[in-house]
Amino acid sequence: MTKQISRRGFLTMSGALATVGVLAACAPTAAPQAQTGGEGGAAPSGDTVNLKWDTFRAPGTGWNEERIETFKESHPNVNIEFRPLTGSSQQDNYGKMYAQHAAGDLGDIIAFDPSHFHFWRAISKQIIMPIDDLVQADATDLSQWYEQFMSLQSYQGKLYGLPSWGWAGWDTLVTNAVHFNEAGFELPDPIGHETSMDQIGEWARALYKEGERFGLAVGIGETSLAVLPRIWNGELINEEGTRCVLLDDENSQAALRWLYDLAVTDKVLPAPGAVEDLPAAQLEGKITMNWAGSLNVRNLKRDAKDPAVVEASQILFPTREDGRFPSQIRGGTWNILNGTAYPAEAYQFLLHITNTEGCYGFNLVGGQGAFVRPDVMQQLIENDPVHEWFLPNLENGIPAHAPANSRGREYTDAAAQWGTLLFDPNQPVEFEKGLQDLVDNIQAVLDMEPA
Repeated sequence: MTKQISRRGFLTMSGALATVGVLAACAPTAAPQAQTGGEGGAAPSGDTVNLKWDTFRAPGTGWNEERIETFKESHPNVNIEFRPLTGSSQQDNYGKMYAQHAAGDLGDIIAFDPSHFHFWRAISKQIIMPIDDLVQADATDLSQWYEQFMSLQSYQGKLYGLPSWGWAGWDTLVTNAVHFNEAGFELPDPIGHETSMDQIGEWARALYKEGERFGLAVGIGETSLAVLPRIWNGELINEEGTRCVLLDDENSQAALRWLYDLAVTDKVLPAPGAVEDLPAAQLEGKITMNWAGSLNVRNLKRDAKDPAVVEASQILFPTREDGRFPSQIRGGTWNILNGTAYPAEAYQFLLHITNTEGCYGFNLVGGQGAFVRPDVMQQLIENDPVHEWFLPNLENGIPAHAPANSRGREYTDAAAQWGTLLFDPNQPVEFEKGLQDLVDNIQAVLDMEPA
């Protein structure tokens, strides 16, 4: 079982971790923009600095408050006001941040995540600032974070943030081993990539019990539709983010046909809306394999109460022809408001929330899938060996492709809406027509003017 850590326990643990490779919390001597806070953007010694932190990451868990409290110990003159964003969806929260910026009331520490496709928009609108000079002044060792998550922080040769959350996307089938054992099926190695999609399809059909259990469940959206063609060595959109390429490659079409046959022809997958909460249904023993990601594996293992009903395992997708593992490296970022009065102090807080204990707590207290630091991954593995299952795809995953025009919300909405129509057994459409509709509507978004 994953060890549960209370906020008090984490505060105690943080003190012990502070001597193990943690970033020093000293203010840099220079900053990229001299604002109103003294030479180089740093406040004169002893002056009070007031910063605002706007985020929808981890409110209510105690992680945010712990980070502020421990930062205050080394920076007693810095006050940080935590202003949690509580929109009904993540995209609603981004909308609120754009509105706050327009009103001149956006926080000094913020997050416009690359994998929600807002990062480049925030840069083009000059909402977030580059931090290269702050990094240089602090002599920050950027190798502390996995390179694939650091690469998400850069745009046009400049660095704009430090990694927050990060994982390999919807790269796995979260699996209930109990059903496999009952059926006499041998489970694959949870860190292997040898299982064929034909075999997975056979298991989905064999483990389906009408009115009782689904052998496989797939939530339809950009996160699944981006990985699905990659299993067949194809893509959803091109690397440049300008074209939907499903019709350009027979392999990609074969990938969608595989899912269409299970969902529409054989009707062995949950229809859209038939199961309100797939992870909850899996905990009840109503789903055997749920296509999701590493965080869902950890959550299933953590939340399983009765080993006779649920035992967590996972099945990874087969290795591609190029040797890569089908996945979609996704991640977030912590940014600094362009024009903040105190960039130096804001940068030190970014270091504090992304250092070893900050990231470790972001996982186990904040409940985030923040697999962005090798040292944190080793600590997570010590806490629960299930985290070792996530390493292959983290180390050999494929980066996400983003719409070049930053139309992230429209892009993900189109993928979800038209993908759902393609795979809906209750209102079936011919495969070729549904595929064409999916491509046309995604391409219509990619052809829009930049956001």
